[in-house]
Amino acid sequence: MGKRIRLVALDLDGTLLNSEKLISKRNLQALEELRARGILMVPVTGRPAQGIPQPVLELPGLRYAVTSNGATIRDLVTGETLLEKHLDAGRCLAVLEASRDFPMVREAFRAGVGYLSQADYDILCARYAGTPMLPYLQSTRQVLPGSVEDFLRQDGRPVEELFFLTDSVETKSRLRKTLSALPGIGFADPFPNDLEVIAGDIDKGTALVFLLDKLAIPREACLAIGDGGSDLPMLKAAGVGVAMAGSGEELIQAADFVTAGCDEDGVAMALERFVLESRKQP
Repeated sequence: MGKRIRLVALDLDGTLLNSEKLISKRNLQALEELRARGILMVPVTGRPAQGIPQPVLELPGLRYAVTSNGATIRDLVTGETLLEKHLDAGRCLAVLEASRDFPMVREAFRAGVGYLSQADYDILCARYAGTPMLPYLQSTRQVLPGSVEDFLRQDGRPVEELFFLTDSVETKSRLRKTLSALPGIGFADPFPNDLEVIAGDIDKGTALVFLLDKLAIPREACLAIGDGGSDLPMLKAAGVGVAMAGSGEELIQAADFVTAGCDEDGVAMALERFVLESRKQP
């Protein structure tokens, strides 16, 4: 496409990380080549900062991270918070009240920790039992003595997001329709049954543009790669948008290119094609 890429924005789960939550050798080699050429790699993830896995944090040259679907941008070297768009407790309580009758897991994320009831914690542990996600879940959750509502009434500081795991796609659709009537909130759709409620003036794309402007990098010099619905604003914001194989139809239609899946070195293939000017075969 003739664009000189200066920054690569990467979703983590289902994109840079394979199904074992690791970075493949070929992807690591491509990222090292980016670093050698002075091209920034920025994780843009739904995970909170504390949930970024160690293999990502150990990448040489890593400096910036966009976390919680854009709610927070941090300079990982200086520790400075560059952007923070969080939900106040009152708005969260309004969301929880409006969704009271929906069957789902409820979590509130603050400073990278997910707060939830014992019953909901048990449901999530059962969902991820035997998978690489279970250790991450166990290390980033705090079980409450009561409900999330009780927690927010007692401690009224803002939160990064509310996370809901519904029992079906249909329930999630009804939930989103119900909550859409509330002011000041937005949504991220990482997986079919999951819905994340975030501040209404932020998403992965808005946060990415904020960072690009701060670094004086034009949008056309950015390549973004993702696989979920929450990555759609990011792909639209970038000069080159790449969808992973198996992404939803809306993301694929918005992408400039569809690469291989996360277990087939899809990130490396895209970087070799658009940034590193190499066309290795899978």
